[in-house]
Amino acid sequence: MNNPKAIRDRVIQHILEASDEDVTPDDVKPETSLRDDLDLSSMQAITLMMDLEDEFDITVEDEELEGLRTVGDVTALLDTKLSD
Repeated sequence: MNNPKAIRDRVIQHILEASDEDVTPDDVKPETSLRDDLDLSSMQAITLMMDLEDEFDITVEDEELEGLRTVGDVTALLDTKLSD
C-alpha cells in the first residue's frame, strides 16, 4: 500500500482505537501531537506502532520510535518504510 491517503486513513483508524480521548477522524491532522493532543501514553504509542508494523509488514527501530511526535511523523515514517 503506497497510497498516502490510504496510509493516513489507516493510521487515523489505529489512533482512534488507541486513544482514550474523544476524538474523531476530523480532529486528527498531520500536526496533531500523539502525546499532547491525543494523550497517548508511552505504552499506547508503542502498541499503536506494533499494530502498524503488523498491518503494513514493516519493522520500526527503537531509534525511529523516539522521533515520532505527531501524526505526520508517523505517516512520513510509514511512507518511507513502504517505499523502500
